[in-house]
Amino acid sequence: GTIGRGVDFSDNELATELQNQFPLLTWLMGTGPAAKMRGAYQNGSLPMRKNDEGDWTIRLPFKVGTTPPQDTSGECCWVPMELTKCGAETLIKLLCLKDCESMLDNFIMKKQKFQPNDLICYFMRAGETIKAARIRMARMSMAWFTAHNIILGTTDTGTAVLKPFHGLMQVIEDPAVIKISGHNILAAFDSLACRYAVLGEGDIVYAVHPLTYYSIKREIVPGKNGQLPAGWAKNGEDVTFHGHRFIADKMVPVDVDNATGEIWQLDGNVVGAWMATTLQPGDEFQRHTFTTNNNQVEGCAGECDYYYNFGLAFGTDPNRLAVITDVPLSTNCVGPHMLGTEHLYQPDTFVPIVKE
Repeated sequence: GTIGRGVDFSDNELATELQNQFPLLTWLMGTGPAAKMRGAYQNGSLPMRKNDEGDWTIRLPFKVGTTPPQDTSGECCWVPMELTKCGAETLIKLLCLKDCESMLDNFIMKKQKFQPNDLICYFMRAGETIKAARIRMARMSMAWFTAHNIILGTTDTGTAVLKPFHGLMQVIEDPAVIKISGHNILAAFDSLACRYAVLGEGDIVYAVHPLTYYSIKREIVPGKNGQLPAGWAKNGEDVTFHGHRFIADKMVPVDVDNATGEIWQLDGNVVGAWMATTLQPGDEFQRHTFTTNNNQVEGCAGECDYYYNFGLAFGTDPNRLAVITDVPLSTNCVGPHMLGTEHLYQPDTFVPIVKE
């Protein structure tokens, strides 16, 4: 009765929701400066060069201003003001992913197809070859890793997810970017409003972790006069400040152990991200290699698929950026209330499995 009865894996479901949406990255790569840089790269005019250390750099757009008036007190006439400029160069880093198999494995995977009893799911499709599924997984992995490096990368960071890369985190960590305590969230945003009164509003968004955003919304309630705090507005479940929206993204840092989050105030007129190709690189940014060895079991050879991308996130004016730190999380968002969701705060894979 048991002979010939195989395990049927087809009855399955993803353990958690697929974690491959990057709303902050979508906004960052769609800003005006990002579009301008992308266009310059396409027409071959992007100012890239090698520095004295042999690293490729890109010249960011210059900021132009005028000098203070020359002191002409006691003289008959003023003199014209002069122009001044400032600019910076930023490192361009290469990102890559490799997928290698022995020759025997490759020959079999290119022909063998998944059967109805296999683990048919988002990543494995009925009638698809194993090799096709592996290629799709490699391309999805490249996109996931690249997205995290664009947002969280710095040129001196190396982890299981992050390679050295000039990401938005490096822009945010610039000492010239103002840091504001978020212990009193309303007071922190009032401080931003004071800056808007001097700098202007700009194309501003607030990037937050979903838990931080939920906690902020809990604080924005009508006062004794039935009005929301100054500058705040609600539209259903969403809130805005001075008309500027929030982008909830799990890549924005949150410290669940200490029950705090942070808010990145970003201005789309001065920040952006540019990459040489899409998050899932096409044929132009792929390489395929063949190497020999002395392992007869493997066919004395192996093949590797390589996927490449390069670029950076950048900011041209730190004065138009800000970070609100130590924002208290709602007590309902930490502790035993969140048991079983630990791997979903900031996922380290496509589909985290919550271990019991």
